[in-house]
Amino acid sequence: MRTLKTLLSLIVLAIIMSGCAYNWIVEEEVVDPSDPDAPAVSFSAQIAPIFAAKCTSCHSTGNQNPDLTSENAYSSLNSSRYINTSSPESSLIYTKPSPSGSHVKFSEAEAALVLTWITQGAQNN
Repeated sequence: MRTLKTLLSLIVLAIIMSGCAYNWIVEEEVVDPSDPDAPAVSFSAQIAPIFAAKCTSCHSTGNQNPDLTSENAYSSLNSSRYINTSSPESSLIYTKPSPSGSHVKFSEAEAALVLTWITQGAQNN
């Protein structure tokens, strides 16, 4: 009888524990670039760190244009060649490294953040 209770307790405990799950991968929050109420995207706090992490191994001072180091990124991008505020989706700084682009890839959340920044006027903030 005691063995049966122990066995039943273990089975119940195993069933309970197998139902528990934890998602160890934290999903990135993806901003909707077309949302007019989206919070303002900061170039220095949100966009420049993406460039520093993904782009500056090639796009740095003296290397391939544009120079995307924190000190020079905004002035290097602030031309119609890389940023197109009238048609943000066609901006080179968005299309080249986008998840479907041809360069080092932005994550979906990073691409949405860059597109939102351009849609909001590509401010140096």
